[in-house]
Parts: sequence; C-alpha cells; structure tokens
Amino acid sequence: MGEKMKKFILLLLIATPLFAQKIELPVSGAKNPYTIENSTYSVGFAENYGIPVWEMHVLQPQMLAGGATAKPEWKQDNRVKGNRISPKDIESIKLEPVQLYPKDHAMNNTTAQESSYLTSNIVFMNKQLKDSIWENITSSFESLAQKYGTVYTYSGPIFEKESLKIKYLLGNRIASPSYFYRVVLYFEDGKPVQKCYRIANRIPPDYERNCDISEFAYNIYQLEADTNIDFFDRDIDANFRQEKMKYLEKRVK
Repeated sequence: MGEKMKKFILLLLIATPLFAQKIELPVSGAKNPYTIENSTYSVGFAENYGIPVWEMHVLQPQMLAGGATAKPEWKQDNRVKGNRISPKDIESIKLEPVQLYPKDHAMNNTTAQESSYLTSNIVFMNKQLKDSIWENITSSFESLAQKYGTVYTYSGPIFEKESLKIKYLLGNRIASPSYFYRVVLYFEDGKPVQKCYRIANRIPPDYERNCDISEFAYNIYQLEADTNIDFFDRDIDANFRQEKMKYLEKRVK
C-alpha cells in the first residue's frame, strides 16, 4: 500500500444543528495522494489519473431548497497536479461531464455553485448512464437527507488494478474507469448506516427502464479492496464489524 493520505476532519457547523458528527475524509492508499478542499466539498486525487479518486460532501435538506444562480461555466482547476481536465477538453469529448458534487446541492450559494464547475469535480460517462442510474442514486441520497437530516456522500471511479489495463481519454491524459461508486452514510437512531453502489462504466442495455438502484448495491468492504480507499474512520467502521467479518470469511472460503 502506498503512502497514506493525511486524515482531515470535516465538522459541519450550522446555527441550529440538526446533527453534529465528526466524520473523517476518505484515506487513499494509492501513490501520491492529496486532497483539494473547497468550501462545501472535498476531492481526493492520486496517481496521475487526471480525475478525482473520491469526492465527499455533507447533504442536508436546506441545501436542496435553493435554485441554481451561478453561470454554468467550466473553470480549470490548476490545483490538480500533473494531467488535468481543461474546459476545452469538455467541449471536445463526446461523453457527458458529471459533477461529483452537484450544483443542486449548493443551495442558492453562488460561490459553492461556481466551485461545482471546477474541472477537478468531474468524471466522464455516457449520458444515458448519467440520466438513468446515476441520477436515480443521487435522488435516493436526497431523499435520505430529507428523512434523516444529515447524510455524508462519497462518489468516484474504480480503475483496473493492473495499470496496463486502464484505458485513457483525451490523448491518453485522462483515465477512464471501469466502474463508478456511490456511498452514503447517515445515522438512524444514533447508529451509522451505510449504502454502497457500483455502476459499470458503459451504456446500460435497458437504461430506458426506471432502474431499481438496489440492483447496483455493492459491499463497502469489497469497494475498499477495489479502490484501496478507507471510507470510514475506526469509530464508524466498528459499527459494521459483523458485516465486515462475514465478508472476510466469505473471501477466505
């Protein structure tokens, strides 16, 4: 495992707290990991993929109430080291740019909405995939925020383990993942609950169907093995110990 990324603490502070909980940002075990922090979300980079390996933000009901006010204009993020996406790249590629941190989660905060258009906040996928499965999962996270008050969301790509098998776009500068993942963490009756999904990076054969997102449910510990990322800190992870033991036992058999 490569050098561990320094853990940062994300603590949401609001005037009348619906919930106050310290949650650590994901920790990448990949090579040369680093974090880019914005006012309302953070992204993690590693290797030289050109796209983030994870994005994390907090979502609460009031964040969904505002309308988009920022001009939808992509801006290059020069904090990305090595290969990076430019606005011209977005215009030239046939795939759909997808915001890992959606502008619709930024309330009516113009600054936060503008930051959602940074090129460090996007991955590329087919429009049919974005409009079907991806958006359905986003809607489910929003519903959880409406119900439980505060949820923590994680999104990103899954690359092939063997570097030679990874495909690249835009003149071999930007890595194309085999899958995408979505994870949500929330608290029900004081106990943490997580849901995890994995989506293949291809056009779904039946994308016009209203897909049941449960079909894409995935084991969080398998995801950690796939991505070499630790999503939860020790205190949170301990609540899922029994689930993890069952998973590890199955892998040994």
